[in-house]
Amino acid sequence: MTTRAALLRALSWLLLGSMLVMAALSFFNFRRAMQVEIAANLEFSASVIKERIDTLLYTQVENIRVWRSLQVMQDITVGDIDKRVSGTLSELRAGTKSFYKALICTNSAGRVVAASDPAMIGRTIPVDGRWQTISGPSLADVFVAPMERDNRQAIALRTAIPNAFGKGGIGQLFVLLDFSAFENVLDQAVGDGPRNLLILDSQGNVISASRALRERLDIPTLRLENWKMPKAGVTSYVHDGTALGDSTLLVGAAASSQYQQLEGVDWRILMIESTRIAFRPVLHLLWGLLALLVWTMTIGVWIASRLAGRIAQPIVELTAFTRRFRQGDESLPERPGTAISEVAELFGAYVDMIRALERSREQVVRAGKLAVVGEMAAIMAHEIRTPMSIVRSSAQLLDRQPGLSEKERELIGFMLGETERLNRLVTMLLECARPKPPEFQPQDLHAIVRNVLDLLSTRVEAARVNVELDLESRSVVFDCDKEQMMQVFLNLILNALQFIPEGGKLGIRTSLDAGALRISVSDDGPGVPAPIRERIFDPFFSRREGGIGLGLTIIQQIVQAHGGEIAVGESAWGGAAFNMRFPLNREVGRT
Repeated sequence: MTTRAALLRALSWLLLGSMLVMAALSFFNFRRAMQVEIAANLEFSASVIKERIDTLLYTQVENIRVWRSLQVMQDITVGDIDKRVSGTLSELRAGTKSFYKALICTNSAGRVVAASDPAMIGRTIPVDGRWQTISGPSLADVFVAPMERDNRQAIALRTAIPNAFGKGGIGQLFVLLDFSAFENVLDQAVGDGPRNLLILDSQGNVISASRALRERLDIPTLRLENWKMPKAGVTSYVHDGTALGDSTLLVGAAASSQYQQLEGVDWRILMIESTRIAFRPVLHLLWGLLALLVWTMTIGVWIASRLAGRIAQPIVELTAFTRRFRQGDESLPERPGTAISEVAELFGAYVDMIRALERSREQVVRAGKLAVVGEMAAIMAHEIRTPMSIVRSSAQLLDRQPGLSEKERELIGFMLGETERLNRLVTMLLECARPKPPEFQPQDLHAIVRNVLDLLSTRVEAARVNVELDLESRSVVFDCDKEQMMQVFLNLILNALQFIPEGGKLGIRTSLDAGALRISVSDDGPGVPAPIRERIFDPFFSRREGGIGLGLTIIQQIVQAHGGEIAVGESAWGGAAFNMRFPLNREVGRT
């Protein structure tokens, strides 16, 4: 698998996973929030309907409470010969036709003795079964029970007719309420919307429902026994709607509670809505999220492809360059045109590595040359110094002989001078091949510089060279080998004096910068041409006639032995500048 393909696959999967997680979280959070909001609305609506049903029922309880105390009701004890009670009941029903189906009076034996519907007179109405009390402590007992009349749902209210002339009751007053009044309340509450209302008793029997449910369900036989019914207050939940011919339902339930002095009938009001309809906006959101996911994935894959290409292309180029470099092509790759800092950093690190390899190879070559120098030095020290000492001693003896002519003394001087030069050459070769390890001691670097200048003051004055010192304002105590550091400055200054024209400039500068000690020795001579700057420190490389080419090599060895670096560049005057840098991992004292 290529780098580009791996990056593209990783970025695509990362983007897809992130989008799926975000879409799922958004969907479920929105669905949960919407469910909570709808459930709260259902609870509120059920509570409002419960109040309206309680108000309607309370009004009828108040009516029956007033009617049972009418004086005419006492006539049921004398047989109601002139039908006064039946006439009164008919008049009461006629005044409230929208609420009452029938008004009935029975005697103490339960036989109908008066009714708004004459056909019911003589019948017997039982008072046991599903009757529930709904009166409060300040009211006489009033009972309620659901029932059917003329194949329609109805509600029966009953209360005892008190004896105006004695204790106890003389009969019962029944009021058959037309349930259409309650159904109208339910229908008006839901209108043509997606919600439905149910009225249930405490056993789960459906007493009534809104129009949409009445039209498709058999309400009198419908039972919802396993549904959660609150004993008081309101609640909401999700329930399976198979019993109502629907899918999952959101349910808001409210229990009938005390209204005015009416304790309330043990009914439950259920406001229901199908989750299929309630969560339709959530489904729209889901489709929107899926469309956004597809669009984002398309854009994301395109961006990922471009990004993978911009990341992978430099790596591919570096891989190709590695193959070429292994085959001998040392040309560096072009810097990638990318704004990705890591890729640019990788490119820079790779180029630095190649340059380090080049330097390592040069150091191997240098080490080989130094090894040759070492062998030569050992041979020359053995083969040259012994006969050279004999020649020098012989020349010194000849020089002491009296009566020598000027020509003879001149020749003897040549012999002594050349033997001295050969001795220096052998000594330098030995120092280059077997450098002495530095002995680190705290030394004042500025004192070393001034000491070297004092030693060379005669030569500096003879060459009429102006020395400019730009030393760090604070004295620097540097852990180093004093003799070796003096040798560094001696060689650099002497080397500069060889090239500085009469009346020229020599500059020495020191500074502390970024955790390092920096030293620069510069001049206004002809400088070092760029093509040979890399070779200037090679053994036996010299730019002046008669030079051995080991002075700068020894300087570089001393600087590196002190953990530093040295490089040659161009000075501010156009000449050569030898710049040294020593890290301050060795203690540098400042005063």
